[in-house]
Amino acid sequence: MMPGRMEDSTRQSDAAFAMLKAEIIACRLAPGSTFSEAALSVRFGLAKAASRSALTRLSELRLVLAVARHGYTVAPVTVQSIRELFEVRLIAEPKAAALAAGRVNVAELRRLNRAPQRAHSDVERLAFVAANRDFHRAIAAATGNARLYALLETLADEGERLVHLGLFGPGAGEKDRAAADQGHEALIAALEASDPVAAERAAAAHVEHARDIALARIMSGPSSIPIR
Repeated sequence: MMPGRMEDSTRQSDAAFAMLKAEIIACRLAPGSTFSEAALSVRFGLAKAASRSALTRLSELRLVLAVARHGYTVAPVTVQSIRELFEVRLIAEPKAAALAAGRVNVAELRRLNRAPQRAHSDVERLAFVAANRDFHRAIAAATGNARLYALLETLADEGERLVHLGLFGPGAGEKDRAAADQGHEALIAALEASDPVAAERAAAAHVEHARDIALARIMSGPSSIPIR
């Protein structure tokens, strides 16, 4: 393949990946829904090669599951999957915050931090989820522990959809979003004070809140998850 065509193919693949990931995070591709590669390509107007590459990457992130002879299934969101994910997050994230205290660039955290209360449109909500990921990525990077960073990245891949669902899904309200914002502010304050104990405590409270609102959304019933 000629270099120009390779670059064009890569751009198409990256664009397909970004679009499909956004559809999954916002639950417009509904958890548990099954589709073929061909049907997905037609629905979103994707080239088959770009669709195939995007689905491979999404499978690696555990956002879609390959099903023999049936195509793909969007990874379901279940009570068990939420509890398992947050059990690991409660082990890893508070310790990462403690390690990052006194090391992280607090000015950068403030630049990355966004208030979910100000996200009203679909575009703004997805932008918040991306900024939230960068906020927590900066804390993970400040630990200086490459293995811990890699673990937290893996957890974040699975967790982005739950962030969107918990803060913006049916039943979510301003109280949930305000509490999430306050959780970030408490974490920033502890990190700025170079207080590892307070940072660990703030991170644990933040993760617990995220778990509780994600469970509240899913336990209100599958029909509450937006499907378009």
